[in-house]
Amino acid sequence: MVLIEVVTALFIFTMVAFALVMALDATMDAAKQRNQIDAVMRGLADQLALIRATPLSPGEKDAPDDGSGIAYHLQIAPEQLKDRKGQLVPGIYRVTVTAAWKFGGQAEDRSVSELIFQP
Repeated sequence: MVLIEVVTALFIFTMVAFALVMALDATMDAAKQRNQIDAVMRGLADQLALIRATPLSPGEKDAPDDGSGIAYHLQIAPEQLKDRKGQLVPGIYRVTVTAAWKFGGQAEDRSVSELIFQP
């Protein structure tokens, strides 16, 4: 009888330990993914800051590799906005930066778009 109780207790302990290990593994994977997304968001902000600091020329191009494994694609297009009088406002561009990377064998991407005025 005591042996059956010990085996049952060990079985329950093993199941609880296995569940905790699985939960810890899932938590670690989620933390890695969150860190990757955080790096992507910082990279997107950095790319926008670099674009704001340089003269804009419409077109599409890939940003130079920063060694993070994240590929950035830049798209700059003139935006046709009108003022109160109905006249086109020159020097306004829509800048879209897209980041693409792989996590867990799956392709991921995020993009951010912003209007920038450069007279």
